Amino acid sequence: MNYYEQIIVLDPNLDDNAIEDTVQRIKDVIIKQGGEIFKTENWGRRKLAYELNKHQKGCYILLLFKAPSSTIQALEKLSKVVDPIIKFMVVKLTKKKQIEAVTAAPAKPAVKDVTAEETKTDEKKAVETAEGAPQPEDKQNV
Repeated sequence: MNYYEQIIVLDPNLDDNAIEDTVQRIKDVIIKQGGEIFKTENWGRRKLAYELNKHQKGCYILLLFKAPSSTIQALEKLSKVVDPIIKFMVVKLTKKKQIEAVTAAPAKPAVKDVTAEETKTDEKKAVETAEGAPQPEDKQNV
């Protein structure tokens, strides 16, 4: 069996239960194929580098697992069919350091989602900073 890392970008408009259900479907495929999941991390909702399927943001999920190579085909088929999945990528871990890090590292706590209130607070701080910044002097044409 090989070690893999999968990153999934989900629709940011989904609620937490729908995200958990989608991730559980992916985990079920891995387990049914005889795989073992080491770590699942929810990186939260983040801005995408470029627009995907008319989405500016996405919910990132990281899975680290060990599975037979046939599992990857099953994961790709599932990822293409499931609507909430915007983008996905599976990478085979080949270096010993990577594999040791996967098997030895404990799971990190999930990153909390950025709420609308936090975003407004950050925007307010940016505006206040801009207002307090020195303004360029008006040049008069003489």
